[in-house]
Formats: sequence, structure tokens, C-alpha cells
Amino acid sequence: MRRIAVVVALLLLAFGCASSRHGDAAGAMRDWMDALNALDEARVVAAFAEDATAFFPVAKAERVDGREAIAAIFHQYFAGSTKTTNIVPEELRVQQSGDIAVITFNVHNPSAVSRRTFIWRRDARGWRIVHMHASNK
Repeated sequence: MRRIAVVVALLLLAFGCASSRHGDAAGAMRDWMDALNALDEARVVAAFAEDATAFFPVAKAERVDGREAIAAIFHQYFAGSTKTTNIVPEELRVQQSGDIAVITFNVHNPSAVSRRTFIWRRDARGWRIVHMHASNK
């Protein structure tokens, strides 16, 4: 009986650590941006839900449907990058209601203002991106 209690306590501790890492959508967004800036393709793609959709400003004019197709776009991006990036969200706004969050921000660079919108959904695995909209002006 004591052994079962120890195992349960360890599982609760492990679950608590895992869920606190992505306790809110803002934390999940920070983790995703860290992965993007580190050019960690696996972590970037893993954050997308299977049924996710995305708009990429340069890579493809039409909507991209599904994690596999989104992964292909990111693969091209990472293949062309040889160093880490330093994309810093500006004017980040989080609008969270229950298991859904809309996160928007700008990124200013010399050639454009990049606008980003992410819709996150919390499921049994944590926060997942269900839609990403990227545009440049």
C-alpha cells in the first residue's frame, strides 16, 4: 500500500510539473517563441493541433491545412536558416476564455511590420495551436 502511495505521489508531482509548464496560453506562446528562435523544428511543429490551419505571408498564398502541411512549410524555413533568430513579440495581447485563447502581437523589422495571430486550444495534452495567421505590411 505504501508503495502505491509513493507511485501516486510521484505521478502527481510529474503531472503537476508538466501542466504548470503550460498552465496558461501565454506560457505556451512563450515556449513556442523560444522554440522558434532556437530553430527547434520539432518543438515548433509539435505545438500545432492535427487539425490546425495557418496563413504564411510569403511561403504560400492560400491557407495551409493540417499539421503535416504546416510542418512542411516550417521545414523549408528551418532548412534555409543557419543560426538562431531573435523574434521579439511587441504589444502582445492575450485574450483567454476557458480552453481557448487568442494571442496577437506585432514584430517590427527594417523591411516590414509583421502581424501575428495565434488561436490556442487546451486539450488533454496541453495547449495546442489551432490557427496561426501571419501577415506583413
